[in-house]
Amino acid sequence: MPDRTAPTLQYTVMRPLHVGGMARLSLALTADGTQVVLRQLLPLNLLSFRLRRSFINGTRIRQLLSPHARIVYSLERGTRGLIPYEILEYVDGLSLRRLMQNKDPRLTSDTLAILRQCAEALGHVHARGFVHLDVKPENFLVLSDPRVLTVKLTDFDLTRENTPMKTRRPSGTAAYLAPEQIRRGFVGTAADVFAFGIMAYQLVTGRMPFQGKHERQLRWRQASERFVPKPPRSLNPHLSQKVDAVITKCLEKNPDRRFPSMVHLCDEIGLG
Repeated sequence: MPDRTAPTLQYTVMRPLHVGGMARLSLALTADGTQVVLRQLLPLNLLSFRLRRSFINGTRIRQLLSPHARIVYSLERGTRGLIPYEILEYVDGLSLRRLMQNKDPRLTSDTLAILRQCAEALGHVHARGFVHLDVKPENFLVLSDPRVLTVKLTDFDLTRENTPMKTRRPSGTAAYLAPEQIRRGFVGTAADVFAFGIMAYQLVTGRMPFQGKHERQLRWRQASERFVPKPPRSLNPHLSQKVDAVITKCLEKNPDRRFPSMVHLCDEIGLG
């Protein structure tokens, strides 16, 4: 869908929420009192063709993926003046990363449910023909409602169509890159599967599967088939053999030995 030149959804900006490297997020109210989030590219990034293209591409893909129960969905996208923007559903909650930092009890009591919902979100992305390329705890939001667990995926600025390709530089966050991204700059759905495996390992053990005394050793362990992380179950005896096997398969260094996409992983753990 092409960018609109002016907003069609009527809203009032209430207060700032967050300013990051690429965008500014503000809380807004629609005419009927619904809370939404206005996300705008920072003006200083307008001169960067790469960042502007990435932001606009992310808004386009989010809209194509919306609505979905596991996606922070898009209500509108377009440009205001020269500044691209999108209006998103408001999620009252914290990122999975923040929950880890806070040692939230839900991480222990609802571990499998959290992993299933993260997998569902990525399965939807893959089923629609995209690869996310920035799978990490920061990009999964967990609603604060204590009555029901709800996890939603966000941040599609690096997402692209799933056409296997090489990139000049790795796309994503270094600690969650797959070996083929580090060694050859190759990206595909298997890279998301590997990143999910790292995140899942971290969630169930409290540790990253790849650690090192320095950056070079860390990247070697992450990329080399000669280094295999400890089985998650060896660090968390309460973990089921099935979940241990799923995470271990996600972390295979050879992408051909992983689940080819998160759709297949969802089938494996009974999400269908």
